Amino acid sequence: MDLHKALNHMAAGLADEAIDGAHVWALNAADRPRIEAFMRGLNRTKAAKFDHPGLETAATRDGTRLLIQNDIGTNDAHVLVVQVEGLGMILTYSDLHSARFAFFQEALTGIGAVWSGVGARNTPGLNDGEDYTLGTAQFDCVDEAALLTALEGLGARIVFLSDWNRARKRLNRLVAKRVSVAVLTAAAQAEVGHMGWLLAGAEAMIFGAMEALGPDHLRIGDRLDDVIGAGEAQEFLLAALTLAASGLHTRLGSAQIADQMRLLLMRHMARHPDEFAALEEHAAFCQALAEGLRDALAHGLEHDEKKAQKLAGRAKAWERKADHEVMRLRDETGSNTRRLPFLRLIEVADDAADALEEAAFLLSLIAQGHSTAWNNDLRTKLLQLASKVLEATQDHVKALAIARTLTEASTADDQTEFLTVCWRVMAAERVCDVLTRDVRGLLVRDVTDAATSNLTTDFAAALEETTDALLRTGYGLRERVLLRIGTTDTRVGA
Repeated sequence: MDLHKALNHMAAGLADEAIDGAHVWALNAADRPRIEAFMRGLNRTKAAKFDHPGLETAATRDGTRLLIQNDIGTNDAHVLVVQVEGLGMILTYSDLHSARFAFFQEALTGIGAVWSGVGARNTPGLNDGEDYTLGTAQFDCVDEAALLTALEGLGARIVFLSDWNRARKRLNRLVAKRVSVAVLTAAAQAEVGHMGWLLAGAEAMIFGAMEALGPDHLRIGDRLDDVIGAGEAQEFLLAALTLAASGLHTRLGSAQIADQMRLLLMRHMARHPDEFAALEEHAAFCQALAEGLRDALAHGLEHDEKKAQKLAGRAKAWERKADHEVMRLRDETGSNTRRLPFLRLIEVADDAADALEEAAFLLSLIAQGHSTAWNNDLRTKLLQLASKVLEATQDHVKALAIARTLTEASTADDQTEFLTVCWRVMAAERVCDVLTRDVRGLLVRDVTDAATSNLTTDFAAALEETTDALLRTGYGLRERVLLRIGTTDTRVGA
């Protein structure tokens, strides 16, 4: 490596002139526009390295070939040499990091490179005896203009190799490895790079922004792709790299960049539905199901087979949409342990949606001539049961709406209102239990038809199971909120 640096110094001393920053000697007339094209690309993106060393370029002619060498690293296994002969260009590239080699390989393939001989090498005296990756990229250009374009494209991409692996490791603390590489690839394509982000604080600045949002949104240790999804995390990090580079170029202070980073993260978090959004959407479907059943009994749909079947079909569609919310939250949870309690809540609440859909189906069967044995007492009791179930779903929706806003800084009145609504859901379960037993008593007393008795019993049981599920959901929701506001006292008004 010392010899390599000494030769670079000697090359600079031998140079006849400098072309746009490249030290050159012994060139012919045709070489000048080619060196200019290479340096045009290099200088276009050079600012992305900030004060990082490297990118010194030397060029000379060796017989029929123009040789261009660029200093891209400080180790003896990171070498880039370009040979131009006629309308052909051959790049020899070696890298001690196979992932960075793959990144550069993909970048040059995008501008017409055909790679060959790519593989691991081990050379005594190089890279401390460790393997490195070596390959050759060939550009066969149709004319001089295409060759100049290829040289400019190659020059523009070299800067993004500097400290690439360090940036990848830092990004790996925030997202999965594949997302890290995707972010670096996108940053290079946008000619933003990653050096500004590293200089501005890298992952420490992102963690600071996450902490500033508070534990209800993100905690240090959370992976962004687990919380907001891989696509959203990649988009945010690309914006973060762009913001950091722009901030340093305009000489913003680190505190100003940090503030902008927090605002950026807040905007991206706002675009991502939180766990309460899925729970609230699911609760809305449960309320719609319960309201449909209450209205059906209020308008005598047990006597109208066509309308009852239509309600059953609509209930099935609503239940599937509720299932979709469960599946969406399950997919978004992944390995994010912070979301697991919310996933358990919506899975329990989904038992309510299933029970309501089952009740609608049973009502469609009852409407096929099995409601003739219902007397006024039985019909009234079933309507009371359905009405109480609807009240429970409405209170479930209210409890979620209040819970979303509660923190340890919430007022005592807000906390009391939440607990009051939760207790109403729990009280509804006890009332529905009593009403279901009353229905069974009336069936034994007044109904002799076995089919009617069985279907009506199952119908009432499905309605009662709804409040059982909401009770279990309410207990879980209450525990989550009490943990958040920092109390274990579950008494109403405490």
